[in-house]
Amino acid sequence: MTPPPPQPSRRRADRTPAAVAAATPRRSGADGERLAAAVLARAGYRVVARDLRTTAAEIDLLVRRGRTWIAVEVKARTDHPAPERFVDAERLGRLQRALTALAPSLRPVPAELRIDVVAVRWLSSGAELTHFPSLRRAPGPGVATGTWRPNEAAWYGWPTTDPRSVVFLPTPAMPTLAEQIIPRRKLLLILCENLIFSLVLLVGTTAPPLSTHSFHLFEPSLELVKCVLSCVSIALICQASLSYNDLYDWKTSQNRAELGNRLVTACGYSLVMMALLAWIAPSLFVFPGLANTRAETPKLILLIAIGFAFVYLLRHAFHWFFYKWRFGERVVVLGSSDEAVQLARMIADNPMAGFEALGIVGEPGIPAPTLKEGDPPLLAELDSLRSLCRAEGISRVVVALRERRGRVPVDRLLECRMDGVVIEEREAMYERLTGKLALESMRPSYLIYGQGFGKHPVSTVLKRLLDLVAALVGITLSLVPCLLVALAIKATSRGPVFFLQERTGQDGRTFRLVKFRTMRTDAERDSGPVWAQKNDARVTPVGRFLRLTRIDEIPQFWNILLGQMSFVGPRPERPHFVEQLAHKVPFYPLRHTVKPGLTGWAQVRHPYGASIDDAQEKLRYDLYYIKNMNPLFDLNIIYRTITVILGAKGAR
Repeated sequence: MTPPPPQPSRRRADRTPAAVAAATPRRSGADGERLAAAVLARAGYRVVARDLRTTAAEIDLLVRRGRTWIAVEVKARTDHPAPERFVDAERLGRLQRALTALAPSLRPVPAELRIDVVAVRWLSSGAELTHFPSLRRAPGPGVATGTWRPNEAAWYGWPTTDPRSVVFLPTPAMPTLAEQIIPRRKLLLILCENLIFSLVLLVGTTAPPLSTHSFHLFEPSLELVKCVLSCVSIALICQASLSYNDLYDWKTSQNRAELGNRLVTACGYSLVMMALLAWIAPSLFVFPGLANTRAETPKLILLIAIGFAFVYLLRHAFHWFFYKWRFGERVVVLGSSDEAVQLARMIADNPMAGFEALGIVGEPGIPAPTLKEGDPPLLAELDSLRSLCRAEGISRVVVALRERRGRVPVDRLLECRMDGVVIEEREAMYERLTGKLALESMRPSYLIYGQGFGKHPVSTVLKRLLDLVAALVGITLSLVPCLLVALAIKATSRGPVFFLQERTGQDGRTFRLVKFRTMRTDAERDSGPVWAQKNDARVTPVGRFLRLTRIDEIPQFWNILLGQMSFVGPRPERPHFVEQLAHKVPFYPLRHTVKPGLTGWAQVRHPYGASIDDAQEKLRYDLYYIKNMNPLFDLNIIYRTITVILGAKGAR
């Protein structure tokens, strides 16, 4: 009996730039074979021939792995959810006869013959590829046709007898979490500055004229290790001061006048902190070359000042080397849309990300976009994209077409991809540059088939442990301040100390959020639920201070301990506003797929939101966080939250 057509569960969709967009039915077969050949080659197969004609049948791909020879039937469709259904038993029989006839002439001599099917489904947002291995197989050459064995398991879905046979084209190089938090160029700058501070302190405290105790710097010892750790720790304190003064923000650091002023301010902060630490707790730092750290604190202060002078020189050299000589990854943007021009401007305005916008390649048949002075220029026509990439050393093409349906130049992009050029969608570059999702052009398929949104069990456990530790430490350290706050609230206004309010949590479940009361008890008696406004008259004098310093949020540590909230996540919203926003803001319910947080990526990147437009902007950051959720990302957000609180930014 003929087995039913295969019905695999497609675990994942391919979104390689080489496959981005829907191909027309006329071209889908050739492109599908090309993609199948590429993926099999990456999986360790050797592609011997394409479109091999025999008397029995035409073999789309003849490949081998070791001494196993395989005839691969490739089915590519744009208009059918399961292209493999077009491969019937008759077609498999013809392939079987063709491969059997070829077997005696194949070298090396086959130990096994096999028939595979690769199904390629072209989508508007990419291509979905599924590999069905060993639908029929037989031992080596000279065998009779009747000895071929059908692999029944392969017809009925995954897992097959060989789970490793599920092969997918790799997704284009997406920014790693480390790149999203700290771009490569910024990371290089941070490492260089840390090295400068550390070396200045290490050499200055162990060599004349500042050293007062004999110490051999180049002899390994425990004292040397302690000294190095002390130097690195002080360097990190200095760099925290640099970060607090926004000196790792490209727009600030590129201004030479602003750079000098802020470096002086950062140096002052660092000197004050180091003087206090060296005086209060000199045992925290070990400098074998100094006889008495507390008495010789002025020497440490002098060395830190020298370190900042070297950092000032490094900044100028760094910018000159990378930006004057355009030492960056060269990028072209493909498209004539306004989004293409906007993206090219963003790349040019964010050189710290490590990209150089060479220009824009327009779409054929569409008017060229309007450019302003200083915008990246229009380049060659689409037909010469490959030669342009080769001539200019372009390593990345960003696709930002006005209309993708049936208009994506698959052949041109495949040519570039086969030359090693990375092809990616506009949304991926937009995320890398801004740290948020491009909701205005977002398609559901991008969220469905794209990378991210993974919830690894280990990361989930680590996140919960971080929540518990942070909540317990926070409650312990804030006991005395909370008592003082409670007394201040009771002494200045009528009503309870704590304020309980319904909020929407994970999976849409509501819970009662706990805060210190900062408004009058009748704040919404007449108006009902309304957004908090700047200089809100409903806020009490003590409440204004609590909101500015974020002390009113401290009781939410209790919500974290109960498991209703996480330390980091999208801020929980009131059900009244959730119902409104779910109807007006696309993808808004997706933020409820994780626990809400005491702080979040939106809170450290966007000011206080008090409107639907603000909610939509914050959703961009929230979805970006959910997509890239990771303990390292959480620690980064916690650090940024501290700087936001110290700067009293965004509170109402």
